[in-house]
Amino acid sequence: MPDDGNADINVNVREGLRGLTPARIATLYRRAPLLRPVDDPDQVWAMFERSSLVLTAWHGNELAGIARVLTDGVLYSYLCDLAVEPDLQRLGVGRTLIDAVLDRCAGTELVLRDSDISSSFYERLDFERVGNAWVREAESDR
Repeated sequence: MPDDGNADINVNVREGLRGLTPARIATLYRRAPLLRPVDDPDQVWAMFERSSLVLTAWHGNELAGIARVLTDGVLYSYLCDLAVEPDLQRLGVGRTLIDAVLDRCAGTELVLRDSDISSSFYERLDFERVGNAWVREAESDR
């Protein structure tokens, strides 16, 4: 679950895959929890390599959070994942990552899917729930 930004913690935001491994990503996603298929390291790494933008937040040498985005850079950006280390939630890490995404994707509409757990977080950041979307789940044999 992302944090709500009530307090501040000093984090360094990096762009790119430096410092990441499939195991490190999977551990954070399981701990956050962010429900993604993370049992296949090759698939996890491919998700990140093929993303338009990967931002990481670091507290010292520790991975504090990840944001992963697909974007065309013109109209739309899709925030695929936002995960924050549970011990650092509610300390501004999620808000810092969202701000960095908004900065790098300026001029595009930022779209995301969330769970009920994190909906109040996004609402406080001025995201609006929309009802004009359709989803087709991925086929399981991929």
